[in-house]
Amino acid sequence: MLRGESVLGGKGVDIIGMGAGWRTPEPWAKLAPRDRPRSWHPLAAHAHDVAACAAALLARPLTGLHLARLAGVDALPPLWRDRLVVLAFLHDFGKANHAFQERRGGHITEALPLLTTTDLAEPAGLTLLDGWFTDTKAAVAALATVLAHHGAPPPPARTGRGSGHAREWQAKDGYEPLRAVRDLIDEARRCWPAAFATAGAPLPEAPAFWHAFLGLLQLSDWLGSDPAPDAFPFAEAGEAPRNVRARPIAARLLERLGLDADRLRRAMPAVGFAAVAGEGLAARPIQAAAVHAAGPIVVLESETGSGKTESALYRFAHLFQEGRVDGLYFALPTRLAASQMVARVQQAVARLFPDPENRPVVVRAVPGDAGADGHGLQRLPEFAVQWDDDPDAGERRRRWAAEGPKRFLAATIAVGTIDQALLGAVRVKHAQMRSFCLVRTLLVVDEVHASGRYMTRILENLLAQHLGAGGEALLLSATLGAEARTRLLLGYRMDAQRLARAMPTQEQALAVAYPAISSVRDGRIVTTGHAGSAREKAVEMEPAAHIGDAAAVAARALAAAEAGARVLVIRNTVGDAVATRAALAQCAPDGHAQFHLQGIGTLHHSRFAREDRRRLDAEVEAQFGRDAARQGGLVLVGTQTLEISLDIDADLLITDLCPADVLLQRIGRLHRHARPRPAGCEAPRCAVLMPDDFEAGLKALARGGGGPHGHGTVYEDLLVLEATRRLIGEGAQWVIPRMNRALVEQATHPQAIAALAEALAADDPRWAEAALQRDGRGAAERMAANTVIVAWNAAVWTFQPDENAATRLGSKDVELRFDDAPTGAFGAPVSRLVIPHHLNPSGAFEPDAFVQTRSGFTFRLGDTAFVYDQFGLRRAETQRNR
Repeated sequence: MLRGESVLGGKGVDIIGMGAGWRTPEPWAKLAPRDRPRSWHPLAAHAHDVAACAAALLARPLTGLHLARLAGVDALPPLWRDRLVVLAFLHDFGKANHAFQERRGGHITEALPLLTTTDLAEPAGLTLLDGWFTDTKAAVAALATVLAHHGAPPPPARTGRGSGHAREWQAKDGYEPLRAVRDLIDEARRCWPAAFATAGAPLPEAPAFWHAFLGLLQLSDWLGSDPAPDAFPFAEAGEAPRNVRARPIAARLLERLGLDADRLRRAMPAVGFAAVAGEGLAARPIQAAAVHAAGPIVVLESETGSGKTESALYRFAHLFQEGRVDGLYFALPTRLAASQMVARVQQAVARLFPDPENRPVVVRAVPGDAGADGHGLQRLPEFAVQWDDDPDAGERRRRWAAEGPKRFLAATIAVGTIDQALLGAVRVKHAQMRSFCLVRTLLVVDEVHASGRYMTRILENLLAQHLGAGGEALLLSATLGAEARTRLLLGYRMDAQRLARAMPTQEQALAVAYPAISSVRDGRIVTTGHAGSAREKAVEMEPAAHIGDAAAVAARALAAAEAGARVLVIRNTVGDAVATRAALAQCAPDGHAQFHLQGIGTLHHSRFAREDRRRLDAEVEAQFGRDAARQGGLVLVGTQTLEISLDIDADLLITDLCPADVLLQRIGRLHRHARPRPAGCEAPRCAVLMPDDFEAGLKALARGGGGPHGHGTVYEDLLVLEATRRLIGEGAQWVIPRMNRALVEQATHPQAIAALAEALAADDPRWAEAALQRDGRGAAERMAANTVIVAWNAAVWTFQPDENAATRLGSKDVELRFDDAPTGAFGAPVSRLVIPHHLNPSGAFEPDAFVQTRSGFTFRLGDTAFVYDQFGLRRAETQRNR
């Protein structure tokens, strides 16, 4: 039983032969792993560990602010803080039941009878909490929230009176489970007497508040369950009372992990733009304006290469120094873009925090390629990890957030994929913990235009909780249409009808300034124009008819390179990119003027192993970057990976037709920097590979499939593609960035697309069907998203994880890990390889028939054969796959 000082001092002892019928002197919460001495951690001691972490988190000013905002009050009352700490203390009250104590059952569903049966709740002391809430229903809902601390509440079918676990709470063999719970309550009353005061406002009922508290509790349970010597080792006889010992441990732990950023903030010198961008660089007008733009959500639209990344870091530095955020999460659209951005952020962080002892860790938040401060890790059995630099215990502790995807958002500074943030808004386990961790940070979403309707709807839902709690967000785009901008700025606060009324007409959209900063004031979007890079380029847009002829594309690129040009060839699909690179090799077998890595001709796309991808990125920037060492012509073939994050500069761009906003992004790599150009490339030129018509795409659409060259698959909307083609016509001059707004709105605005569809349908009725499918697909995408998002306005106990909720965020991609790393095409071992779900729909994850070859290796997954070589990963039976 729990009595007096024994509760506080603990009785950690070795239990020999823990067989059937064994019993600890008092209820236990944790056991050591089987390969360690048979020791145990008392339930009350663990309760104090978790409560101490919750109290430390609640002591953070921003935590109080966020919870208060969600509750609809100005400040979190001290009484509420105490009561929330007590609820955290009671999170594992279910472990007092016989089944758990005898190691034959759990403690979540087993705890439900105490919530639903007064005859059990009253002797357990839980009815003493009724006065904290507006009514008994609210009290039960709060305790159900507490039971969700492992990621989700019990399934609804198991929450009724007849759950079958009531017998586990009856006294037997000298042990009284209900008395054990009552002892926990009594301990809480002794440690937090103010929480049990009869006066004071009841805890709020707002569901969003309880979702946030659950996130705090889930994080507290993770922290408080760490038995490491510098965290919460098992209690030992004779130690200081556990509540006294746990409080300073929790405070130190939060500081070491960066969850308490005050020490870092105090050590941070005054922030100037040079600290972000580099010595001698001054902020452009839009970068200076971004720092003090009215939040909480800001949209920054500026041309590619104008310094949006530095704008984001500059805004973060000021918000952090002012105590308005405790961290930064920089979200990018792809794993590749995230990995490329990490180095830039690390360099800025080193300048912002010149003292290494007071510098936050920069986490690479990419599952399967995680790291911290440039160091990588390898996952081992039993949730252990091994860092490549074998750091000491203190350094490992600082990197805690990098050691698991669910922890990524707990980092002070992290750079990762947008899906890691979106997982805080969909019905997956620990979604609330992700959301709670994220709300502390400035959420930066880069290339926000790249998100489709499905992900945009999830992002709206994430922003609903993030901004509802007073969080800060910055959305970056070179080319954001009016519809997307309106949804992102207002979608989280308006219903569909009000949002439709808020949408600007095409005429209004065309009049919006660019470059610009937008935010919401008094429920309305306010956009202010600011100068970006102050550089204009008049790009000659040339239609080219070789989209289906890889050899012709390769020949044109090679001819330009032989005349001294740096040429980028960007294809919409990996299959077309591989075919073009293979054709290039056939045009010039000696490899002249072709991109190489380690002397091997190759290309750039997303399906390379991480070891090879990093070397590819470095070589691409070395050959096409601002300070490229190589002189003379060169051809680089790739996919969309070349249009995001890499700081590269081409004399000539050859690209497949794609939507206007994406095309502008690609053009951002053309004449990006001021430098001498070879003859014939003095003016920027973009050759756009066009289909003769969209006949193939329309036929595929009628069959429910997609057309060639990514038209109808990678880029589903044929109407937007046709609108873009018309903007190019027989040839055009696009003045960038002056024309950016007009080009995007003419190709994407709903009114423009509707008018185009009507005109096209007059000659070919299939375009009317395409328009209907477009609208239906958009509605279906948003509806599909609505089925998986967290309902912040619904009670936590109704939240149930959906194992398919994260599928479209890449959760079904398979990562192969090779025990005996094969050698890739470039001479380096390949330890792991991601297989996209669409290449492996069966989900097979055990490779076999492995063969090492001179150019790489081959293997099988299920019935599918794969090749990995200098062209990356592809199915063996064809080089032309998406």
